Amino acid sequence: MTTAQKRTGRPTATDPRIHRYNFKLTTEENIRFEKMLSEAGLEHNRSRFIVKRIFGEEFVVVRRDPSKMQFIARLNDFYFQFQRIGNNYNQIVKAINAHFSNVAIPHQIAALEQRTRELKALSIEILNLAKRAAEWLRT
Repeated sequence: MTTAQKRTGRPTATDPRIHRYNFKLTTEENIRFEKMLSEAGLEHNRSRFIVKRIFGEEFVVVRRDPSKMQFIARLNDFYFQFQRIGNNYNQIVKAINAHFSNVAIPHQIAALEQRTRELKALSIEILNLAKRAAEWLRT
């Protein structure tokens, strides 16, 4: 075995938190403390909440509305599906150029133009939904 072994696992902090403090709360104080934790959205990390409160650091409360998250997820799925359609569009154009005669190409291109108009309307709808979602998320 070599003396310089590669370390695995979590990297060590440059300034680790080694000082610990312990305090006790009454039932009323604990209820108030739990309420403050839930309002801040930091139920999962009490020590971070306490340190930020002691030193007066600002912490941001982020509320997640499940219906908004679901809407955003569906909008993202819609966008990715639209991207896939664009990729298919490029493949269709290559296939038309490679496999059809000069007589058949204008008919195929006309059908493709019609589908392109439909895609343009769909993209405008996606943009409008995204704008509404941005306004909705701000509230």
